[in-house]
Amino acid sequence: MYIYKDLVTDEACEKSKNKILRKLRMHAGMVDVYLICLANGSDNFDIYDSACLKQKAFPRDTIYLVGLAKGKESALQLSIDLYLSLSQKWDTLLIKQVFEKQKAELFRRY
Repeated sequence: MYIYKDLVTDEACEKSKNKILRKLRMHAGMVDVYLICLANGSDNFDIYDSACLKQKAFPRDTIYLVGLAKGKESALQLSIDLYLSLSQKWDTLLIKQVFEKQKAELFRRY
């Protein structure tokens, strides 16, 4: 799993961000925690329930984590806000292509 250096979280996950990341590493179950990741397909982001990471068949090595949210609605809103802020920051709507080009600088292995 790779984590975005400027990991984005909602208000509910801000205080416990390190605890959530530690639990993700240890494959511990968490209720109502969602991961915002770079999409493997043509979309910009995928939203996964943290329970998916407990499955052995889930490809953990290909996950690029961009954000954490508590609740599905919060995860959807956070992904929209993240897309809008990054498109203004980088002056492009092709967010995924910028991430793909700069993966080495923007992400760290976890």
